[in-house]
Amino acid sequence: MPRLKPNESMCSAARSLELLGDRWALLLIRELMFGTHRFDDFASHLGIARNVLSERLNRLTAAGILVQRPLRSDALRQGYYLTEMGEGLLPVLVGLLQWGDRWLQTPDSVPLRLIERSSGTELAPIRLRSANGAELTRQELDWAPGPGAAHPSIAPLAAAYEAQRRRDPRPVPPAPSQRQAKAAAKRPRAKPVMRTRES
Repeated sequence: MPRLKPNESMCSAARSLELLGDRWALLLIRELMFGTHRFDDFASHLGIARNVLSERLNRLTAAGILVQRPLRSDALRQGYYLTEMGEGLLPVLVGLLQWGDRWLQTPDSVPLRLIERSSGTELAPIRLRSANGAELTRQELDWAPGPGAAHPSIAPLAAAYEAQRRRDPRPVPPAPSQRQAKAAAKRPRAKPVMRTRES
């Protein structure tokens, strides 16, 4: 299996971690979720060096997760705000907070409770659910090769996962030849399409 840098991989988890795997990235997302927008406030709340903060904010902005805009309509100072792509990280952050509350805290040491604003009710733990709302366990999950499963950076891994399935293995599209792989690597990557809940 070829050894690839995460940013060369077609694996969505590897590509996400290449962008968000640094602790400061997710802590900045946490700050934004809780309403922090000013550079000085990020630095104060996180105790992060200003040069590191500037680099992380620039990276998240370049990736399309954050956008800069004036803090007020009449203000010259810019603040940082989540884009639609950034807002999509809300379930990731909530899941991380809830996991930490369960496994790394005691009932008396949980620092923040997430509540629904309209009712004041504490948020239920995030769970994987089926189309009809039933809770799913890991043993009830399966996977199927996606349209990109034949890409040379993921095809060996897809084949290995297929061989490990509890059910009968299915054919995985073969990896392209070296010539086809080189031609595909030269083509520019399309930006991911943002889908709305309705689509």
